[in-house]
Amino acid sequence: MIKCLAIDDDALFLKLLKVFFEDMKSAELISTYSNPVEGIMACVKEQPDVLLLDLEMPYLDGMEALETLDSPPKVIVISGHLEGMKAVQIPIDKFLSKSDIKSAAVLEQAINEVL
Repeated sequence: MIKCLAIDDDALFLKLLKVFFEDMKSAELISTYSNPVEGIMACVKEQPDVLLLDLEMPYLDGMEALETLDSPPKVIVISGHLEGMKAVQIPIDKFLSKSDIKSAAVLEQAINEVL
């Protein structure tokens, strides 16, 4: 079972992710965080296989959060704002737009692709 952790300041989107993970056979959502600082601390502690990460969050954006991890897991950035993404030094394995995630199957396929 692939362990996933999600960090997104949109509580409604985190609820949607939980619903989608209920339908998945190969992945489980071990925890969700709306506070990026708490999420990154949990990522270090819980050691997920895949981190689902929003880019635009208060206090600490997704890129800043990733920079704090010494050995990040596979990273899928899920954002409503992917236009104009600059090249980044941090290894991001996949980008998904929130509008593309219409089913558990779409998300599960992305998770399986990065592993």
